[in-house]
Amino acid sequence: MQKSLYKFLDSYSREDRDIFFGRDREIEELHSKVFDSRILVVYGTSGTGKSSLINCGLANKFNDADWLPINVRRGLNINQSFYDTLQKTGVTAISKVKKEGSDAGSRNLVRIIRSIYLDHFKPIYIIFDQFEELFIFGSQGEKDELVTGIKQIIDSDLQCRFIFCIREEYLAGFTEFEKVIPTFLGNRVRIEKMTRLNAMEVIEGPCRMNNIRIEEGFARLLLEKLNPDSPEVELTYLQVYLDRIFRQASPDGRDVEIISIDMLDRAGDVKDLLGSFLEEQISQLDDPETGMLVLKAFVSVRGTKTQVTEDDILEYTRTLGRDIGRETVRSLVQRFIRLRILRDKDEYDRYELRHDSLATKIYEQITLVEKELLEIRQFLENACSNFEKRQL
Repeated sequence: MQKSLYKFLDSYSREDRDIFFGRDREIEELHSKVFDSRILVVYGTSGTGKSSLINCGLANKFNDADWLPINVRRGLNINQSFYDTLQKTGVTAISKVKKEGSDAGSRNLVRIIRSIYLDHFKPIYIIFDQFEELFIFGSQGEKDELVTGIKQIIDSDLQCRFIFCIREEYLAGFTEFEKVIPTFLGNRVRIEKMTRLNAMEVIEGPCRMNNIRIEEGFARLLLEKLNPDSPEVELTYLQVYLDRIFRQASPDGRDVEIISIDMLDRAGDVKDLLGSFLEEQISQLDDPETGMLVLKAFVSVRGTKTQVTEDDILEYTRTLGRDIGRETVRSLVQRFIRLRILRDKDEYDRYELRHDSLATKIYEQITLVEKELLEIRQFLENACSNFEKRQL
C-alpha cells in the first residue's frame, strides 16, 4: 500500500478505491444523483478531479455485483470508439453488424449492451470521459448518430445508465442533444475546485491510514509553497509534489514512519518540480519537438507567461519556420489542458500556462536563434504599429 501512497488521486484500480479523501460531499452527491435518471452529467472546470471522483470515489460506493463501468473516450470518432469498447467488454462473441446509418448502428448497440448484461449480470454504467472532445473535434453527423443511439438505449429496458464527464465551458453543447432527449441536462452535478482545507485531508488521510506520522504544519506549508497566491489547489501538481516527498522519505522502498517539514526544503522549489513534470509529459508525446514548439508560444521574449489564441500559436510556429496545421495545434492544446499544463480558453478564446514556473522552464528551451527571430518579429510588429498610427 505504501508504495502507491498518493497514487489514488488518479488511479482507478480496485485496491485504490478504498480510500478517497477530502471529497466526501461530492461523492455522496454523485451516488445519489446517479439513480435519479438514466443520464448524469458531471461538469466543472479543468483540474477539479471529475474523472477521479467517478472512477474512484463513486465506484467505491458500489459492490462489485452492482457496478460494471465501461469507459469511453472519443478517439477519432466517438461512435466507433463506443462500438469497439462495447465489443471488447462482452464475453460472448457478437458478430459485427455493418452499420448502415445511425438507426442501424443504434439497434446494434442495444443488442451488444443486452449481451454484455447477460454475460456479467451487473448494472452497466457507460462513462464518457472528456466529452468536450466531441464538441471540439466532432462533426454534426457524429453527434447526431451518438444521441440517436443513446436515446434508443435509454428507451429500452436495459440495466444501463450514462455518465458524461465534461468541462463546464462546453456544457452548452448539450442543448442540441435536448432536441432528441429533452431531459438530457435535467440531472447534473457541478464539481468545484478543491479547497485548501480538503487538500490538507488529501495529504494527511493516506498517511493516517498507513500509520505514518506527519509533523505538525507540514500540510499547510506544502500548500503555501505549491500555490502561494491562490486559494485553489491544482490536484495534478499536488500529487507530483507528494510523490516526490514520499520517494525522498523512502528511497529504498521501505515503509515510511514519519514525514517532516525539512523534507519540503530537500524536495526543491516548485520550478524544479514542475520542470521535471513538464519534461516527463513532453517526452511521452508522439512528437515531443512539435509539442514543445507549441508550448513556446505561451512564453514571452522576457520569459513570462502570456495569453495566446490558436491563431497566435500558428503565427508563432510559422515565425520559427514550421507550419504544423490548425488541427495539430488544437489537438496538442487540448492535451496540455488535460495535463494541467494549460488553462482552458477564456471569453476571448485565449489560453495560458497554469503556473509561472512552467513559463520559466519552457523559456530555457528556447534557443538563441529562436529568441533572435522572436525579437525581430516584435521589432517589425512595433514598426508596423507606428506606421499605422503616424503614416511614416
